[in-house]
Amino acid sequence: MELYPIGFWNYVSIDKQDASAVHDWIDAGVTLTMGPDYGDGPEEVSRMLDILDTCQEAGIRIILCDRRSCWSALQARGEDGYRAGMEQALRQLGDHPAVFGFHVGDEPGTADFPAACRAVRIQKEMAPHLVPFLNLLPWYAGVEDRVGRARWCDYLDDYVREAAPDLLCYDCYSQMNPGTQGWDMYFRNLREYQEAAERRGIPFWTTLLSVGHFNYRCPQENDIRWQVNTALAHGAQGLLWFFFYMREPHQNYRISPIDEHYERTETYEWLSRVNRTFLKTTAPVISELWLQRVRHVGTAWGGVPLLDEGGLIVRAHSGGATPLIVSEFKHRHGADYVMMVNNSQTDSTYATIQVRGRRPRLHQVGWLHKETPVGRTEVDFAVAGEWLAPGQMVLYRVQNEAS
Repeated sequence: MELYPIGFWNYVSIDKQDASAVHDWIDAGVTLTMGPDYGDGPEEVSRMLDILDTCQEAGIRIILCDRRSCWSALQARGEDGYRAGMEQALRQLGDHPAVFGFHVGDEPGTADFPAACRAVRIQKEMAPHLVPFLNLLPWYAGVEDRVGRARWCDYLDDYVREAAPDLLCYDCYSQMNPGTQGWDMYFRNLREYQEAAERRGIPFWTTLLSVGHFNYRCPQENDIRWQVNTALAHGAQGLLWFFFYMREPHQNYRISPIDEHYERTETYEWLSRVNRTFLKTTAPVISELWLQRVRHVGTAWGGVPLLDEGGLIVRAHSGGATPLIVSEFKHRHGADYVMMVNNSQTDSTYATIQVRGRRPRLHQVGWLHKETPVGRTEVDFAVAGEWLAPGQMVLYRVQNEAS
């Protein structure tokens, strides 16, 4: 079974990182992440190979941040030069079993969009066994001018049409801004990317925040849990964290998981606990689920609809008056699952969910993804309740009585 992808943005160069760093990745619950930046020199490639070997032993897959694979290399060298560089890079490391794919670039605007899409297509042609990784912009007010498209769905659909990617990925940090405007942006991005992924039949990943900077506050454990579970509730099938290593102090960036002294911070401990708890509870099941429907309860953000009675979930209620998120999923083998998330970063609540069916039973997915029957079953619905910490999620399998 494939591990749910959890990783981070890595801005460390290969001359400052070696295989010993993988120990920190293992302890943080990382399963698929970016490697350090490296070039084509024999020593750099050798150091990268040592990291890949260690990652293979740990079950971690790597996005190679090779300078020859970025769209900027295509713009600088032309297509023939880019292909020559990629051929060399693939010959050196492309067949290593720990390699997930090569990094193409980050946040292409109008000027870089054609080269970014072309680089993805070239990589897919030259290495169909790998996944080219390109990170897209988030939607924000006024971004349409930056991408040259009036509607965000056109930017995403044009990318899929021109690049034929295996997945969509983007970053958004406004959820750590004060006030609800940041939440509207955060949830709108989740909605826009989920809808595009559904239209195109590919997964989407999102990049969440693990370091305070600009006007974004430093996330604490409740915030980290909230970010993970709100993303899962909207169908995200991979998570990256921005970022892991501080390297050196700059601007007002602070308290990254590994600080400027290359020491683990409190953020590291919080991130590790949330990641590893997820991996040991619902992650193996969620890896095989596809979102069918998501609704907000109490307060809706980002254009996500409020819960109605048109789906599998009839109603949900928060005893503490916190907002909730409820989602319906289909397992690849056909079973129905429902999820409920406490959509508060600060308050706990006792929340209940009511699911329609034919004498349905709810089986809660728990530690080591074992199931426990919970709640009350009636003729045409089932009800279950659970105390939820800020941002906590509960997942149920729905079992209907046989016809």
